[in-house]
Amino acid sequence: MPKLYVVATPIGNLNDLTPRMREALEKADWIAAEDTRVTMKLLNQFDLKKPMTSCHRHNEAGKAPQIVEKMLAEDLTVALTCDAGTPGISDPGHLLVRACWEAGIAVEPVCGPTAVATCLSASGFDAREFAFYGFLPREKKALYDKLEAIRRAGVPVFVLYESPHRIVDLVEALAGMWPECLLCVCSDLTKKFERLYRGAAPAVLAELKANPGVEKGEYCLAVDLSMLPPAQAPVERADVCAFMLTRMLDGDDLRQAAGAATEAGYARNEVYRAKLRIAGLFEEE
Repeated sequence: MPKLYVVATPIGNLNDLTPRMREALEKADWIAAEDTRVTMKLLNQFDLKKPMTSCHRHNEAGKAPQIVEKMLAEDLTVALTCDAGTPGISDPGHLLVRACWEAGIAVEPVCGPTAVATCLSASGFDAREFAFYGFLPREKKALYDKLEAIRRAGVPVFVLYESPHRIVDLVEALAGMWPECLLCVCSDLTKKFERLYRGAAPAVLAELKANPGVEKGEYCLAVDLSMLPPAQAPVERADVCAFMLTRMLDGDDLRQAAGAATEAGYARNEVYRAKLRIAGLFEEE
């Protein structure tokens, strides 16, 4: 019977390799790897030689059905690996796993290190309840909108991944929004140059900025919001036209209603368009 092993691999230090990882790779007839060059280094540690195929973010949608078809036709055992950590956790792999389930192929997870749990374990934060959001949006407005949504979700601790080129910008955003929050920022976990920063967001930001090598390595960070008061639900505002018409019913003329809408925080272009619409309604009458 064909089988898929979902094989977690070390996030850095190859001494974290387990006998069970080796056993899964030895049993596999074929390996579906995020990057065959990275997995080749892992196989060399075990002195193993296995045929491999790439299965990464950009080809997985088309590759997964092909792999499943071959597994069924040739009764193959396949090991799925990503470059570091667990396949499918902010890494490719879930489409192949899903395709195997749908085809009736047995799926067996082979557990191992994960940056999420490793970061949380070193943070000292109460992680009995936490959320993982992977990589947040790059564009500034989308980033702030996502952080606001996370805050409203009410989860006290959350974990993120970030690239070395954007880590300072992300921590700057966190420090600006929630200066009281605590961070644990981990760089190159389990590797030779592993470094951890922990403390209030502004202090961690200062440490990162003082590090000339900040744009090197891979980052995972935990954010503790447990000390912040509960987030207030956003107040729904009336449509700008409805707001201005209500003011006019209370005695304002159109110009005064438009001024009141601007003072209330409506965007000037919204107010201008509403002004034209309302003026048009009166002209029609």
